[in-house]
Amino acid sequence: MSRKRLALLGLIVAAALSAAGVAAARGRTTSVQAASATFTATDVSQLSQVTCSVTGGDTFQATKATYRGTSLSSDPRLAGALTIRAWSLVDTTNGVGHVFGNFRIKGPGTRAHGTLNGAIANGEASGIARGFVRHQWGRIVASMGSTFNPNTGFSTGSLGGSTVGAGFIRSGRWCAPPHWPQS
Repeated sequence: MSRKRLALLGLIVAAALSAAGVAAARGRTTSVQAASATFTATDVSQLSQVTCSVTGGDTFQATKATYRGTSLSSDPRLAGALTIRAWSLVDTTNGVGHVFGNFRIKGPGTRAHGTLNGAIANGEASGIARGFVRHQWGRIVASMGSTFNPNTGFSTGSLGGSTVGAGFIRSGRWCAPPHWPQS
């Protein structure tokens, strides 16, 4: 066998072994499975509220707070102590508004974190939660629904379960309290 052919064979074998090593190192299988949890987060801290008015006469209550509670799930990655840092803006005349923020679930040997974004109507928040779970790593995308009051927090909440629908059409400029993230 000539040197060129031997070198080419060696290069092909090295590339194949390298590719096999990378595939084996990943060690993660791809799967999709249903996930759900129920939660409450009614321990309220760092509550900050302001009221603002816009042209046309509507008055909004803007709230920034941290809500703590518990998430329960048959999937241990979604079970544990729950912390939600949320901002909400609710029209005080009709109760329609928006809530968004970050969530963290810390359980024994596992963690989950992500964002939530929902519409508020009649004291019900309905939207989506997206994030990551650790320990058997994965991503979560789930419907989010809960009874919500900016002063008392989230109660009878669910991730990945059926939710009461809420929605709104935003027109014009909402008031934007200083130092708030853009929603």
